[in-house]
Amino acid sequence: MPNKPSVSVITTGLNESGNIENAIKNIIDALEKQGFTDFEILAINDGSTDDTGKIIEELAAQNQRIKAFHNTKPRGLGCGFRFGASLASKDYVGWIPGDNEILPEAITSIFQQIGKADAIIPYITNPQVRSIYRRCLSVAYRTLFNSIFWLKIKYFNGPCFFRRSVLKTVKMTTNGPAYMAEIIVQLIKQSSASYVEVPMRVMVREYGKSNILKWKNVYLIGKTIFGLIYRIYLR
Repeated sequence: MPNKPSVSVITTGLNESGNIENAIKNIIDALEKQGFTDFEILAINDGSTDDTGKIIEELAAQNQRIKAFHNTKPRGLGCGFRFGASLASKDYVGWIPGDNEILPEAITSIFQQIGKADAIIPYITNPQVRSIYRRCLSVAYRTLFNSIFWLKIKYFNGPCFFRRSVLKTVKMTTNGPAYMAEIIVQLIKQSSASYVEVPMRVMVREYGKSNILKWKNVYLIGKTIFGLIYRIYLR
């Protein structure tokens, strides 16, 4: 049986004290279930005002594979992923959110695909668990990116994983929520990376609420799109 690739998992949390411990445990359980022995969890507390930072420090003290990092103020998902990717040391690097919305079996399905392509791109199969407003935004977001860049990706904002050597070929610029789309577009359009799309189910978060639906994020998404247009079509 061939050796499994090594894996760096970035997990970020902003005021996720009620969710992040179970999220990290689910990540470790899924990795071990799939036979991964060489992995690290890069847990990033994104300026939380609750006990998120304390929790990841306690988990790191109990398990040497978990490493805790802290931002003094919220810097955004894109910044968290970029920082985690700069620290990652394994063959593959990716992100699982600390909100514990992704079902354990979905995390397992994602890890099953590691080693089969340069990029593993999950997509949601039960969007009905989310509000109509968020579903409509998701459809518009996906349609916009696919139309502009001539792609057929089912979902741009999921917990993707990338071969680290290939991820190094892309430019990551945004701190906003379009950071994963920025990576995917460049990998496919410029680096001709291979990819596999993986179905996943999510659940309603047990504690807290999402902070993704903000006008500031709309601005950051637009800025990311214009930057990609320049890099893909004009430069």
